[in-house]
Amino acid sequence: MENQNQKLFGALLQAQKAFSAVRKDGKNPMYKSQYATLDSVLDAVRQPLLDAGILLMQPPVDTGERLEKPCATVRTTLIHAESGESLEVVTSIPLAKNDAQGYGSAVTYARRYALMGLLGIAPEDDDGNAASSSAGNAGRQQVQRPRQQQNQQAAATSSEKKEAAKAGPSLESALEKVKKSPVEKLDFAEQWCRMNFTGDDLKALEKAIAERRSAAA
Repeated sequence: MENQNQKLFGALLQAQKAFSAVRKDGKNPMYKSQYATLDSVLDAVRQPLLDAGILLMQPPVDTGERLEKPCATVRTTLIHAESGESLEVVTSIPLAKNDAQGYGSAVTYARRYALMGLLGIAPEDDDGNAASSSAGNAGRQQVQRPRQQQNQQAAATSSEKKEAAKAGPSLESALEKVKKSPVEKLDFAEQWCRMNFTGDDLKALEKAIAERRSAAA
């Protein structure tokens, strides 16, 4: 069975090949972001659609939904002028404010997003935004580098501590423990020293233990 919109789809394919980039030319001060306005979207697609013989229509329509909740509804229609084939979508957007200004904003919003969805397009960043993004990435990298260096230094310090722990206690720390050990625990301290030290270090510790005992006698 032959596709009913075969000629329309063929013309739409040719139009899509000629679409220009949709620029984010609008600014949202509340969210400090940029977006593509309806004018930007239309500038990107209007002429290629006309060259392909496709008529674009986006009238607001009343579907009765507004009786249940305030909203604006737009019917977006693509018509192939030569064959009369058509394709349409209906888009409803709730009103942020239930007045003329709110209705107009919702209609514009519906037209913009229905058109981008139907034609398969999306806004792109301009060179300025790309440069800003690159600068932002560079700034983040500069912030991350000191953090990475700190992490590396912390890891190295931790590794040194682990190696020191594997090597056993130092003579200085052992002597400090002997000095602070209660007299009644010097026997235990002496056994501990003999388990962890040998040679001159052990002699120095035994001497320190003997001096502690003599001082306490």
